[in-house]
Amino acid sequence: MALLSTRIRSLATFSLAIVYLCNLYFKSSVIKDLDLILLVIVISLSFTVVTGSAKVIGYVSFALSISLLLIYHAPLSVWTQALQENLYLVVMFTLVPLLGIPIQYGGYFESLQSVFRRYVHTNSRFYLLVSLISAFIGVLVNMAVVPLVHQISLASDKSSDKKLLSIAISRGFTTCTIWAPTTAAIALIIQLSDAEWHSFFPFGLFFGMIAGLIGYTMMKLAGGSVENSSAIAVATVDPAEKLNSIAEINLRKVIELSVFGITLIFLIVIVSLITGISTIIVVSIASLVFPVIWLALIGRLPVLIREFKGDYYIERLPRLKNEIVLFVGAGLFATSISYSHLGNYVPNILNPIVGSNPLWLAVVIILSSLILSVLGVHPIITVTILGGTLKAAAYGVTPTYMALILAISWAMGISIAPSSATVIAISGLTEQSPLKVGFGWNGLYVLIVSTVLIMLLTLFRAVGLV
Repeated sequence: MALLSTRIRSLATFSLAIVYLCNLYFKSSVIKDLDLILLVIVISLSFTVVTGSAKVIGYVSFALSISLLLIYHAPLSVWTQALQENLYLVVMFTLVPLLGIPIQYGGYFESLQSVFRRYVHTNSRFYLLVSLISAFIGVLVNMAVVPLVHQISLASDKSSDKKLLSIAISRGFTTCTIWAPTTAAIALIIQLSDAEWHSFFPFGLFFGMIAGLIGYTMMKLAGGSVENSSAIAVATVDPAEKLNSIAEINLRKVIELSVFGITLIFLIVIVSLITGISTIIVVSIASLVFPVIWLALIGRLPVLIREFKGDYYIERLPRLKNEIVLFVGAGLFATSISYSHLGNYVPNILNPIVGSNPLWLAVVIILSSLILSVLGVHPIITVTILGGTLKAAAYGVTPTYMALILAISWAMGISIAPSSATVIAISGLTEQSPLKVGFGWNGLYVLIVSTVLIMLLTLFRAVGLV
């Protein structure tokens, strides 16, 4: 019975995504109603199997939202709007895992592991490579980055250092969550803030690079003596072993992966900019089309069909239960807050504190988000409430400025929140508590990065860039 329910949920989830994308062209009210029915089925089935912190957050979000809509006698049209508020995120989350198929089965893992065996003999190189791979692959497959990068990193003996492995993956992934259009966080933030992604993107990418540079610098400053001993070990490696290791590396595959990844991001930006289609929709369509082109060009198209019917349908789609409940719950909650006008209290509380000072606005929003994250409140709740109730114009700032504040809050929050899926996944791999993996190992990093990014944001605004 459980297996049948899982298969139905997978079918309904994928059908939901395809029907939604089709209706962008047909614009049919009948198809829209069909999508709503599919969404209700998917949510109902997901509710019975949602786990962990997502279960608590999802249940609370739905309970509060339904209560508010009932108390304020919301009409059926508002209920429908509330349920479908974040439907585009569900569609994106459903289709983005397809991008993982060419990455996993395009022959890239072996080459990346060979790079580890050949070059990675020091803590700094291990951290740098793992964090870069986490950022790059994270853009394409989001949360799947944790097990994928962990699998690759096992080629290095440095992976036995649980703290080093943890901070490399989490901080690397954090750098892409500040800007990447394939992440649901940025999709939600762009929608809440009314910012244009192509205006937001250069600053988000730059902030991600700064966060990565700070993480690497902190790791270097913390590991001096280990670096020296490791360097000596590298110097004594037998020349014959070096030649064998070089022979193992398929440089063409490493370059090929980089080219396809960069091309994907470039196409998303260009298509969104030229057509005016929402970046999130472009990402969803690209996730459906790009793997076909990718695998066809490298002569492995049959793999896509095999893995679609196998791993994607049987394993990956059922795993989306937590994300579906979280993001539909967030949309429902945002609409209920807006309809009940309770969101008006947030500016009333914030205004006396920040006044019309953009710097204080950034400090208060980011600091409050980080404090709540440490206490276990998932950033999705904080960002949804603040982003849905605070309007940039009311504080004399641009939507891009507000979007960057929310992006920093989210990215830093998921690095330390014990309820964050990233922290939970890494804590499972390293067999450490979520509190230790999050706040314990990343607390100082988050504080430093947040401070530096707030200073940069203030500087950019002072010269009129945001």
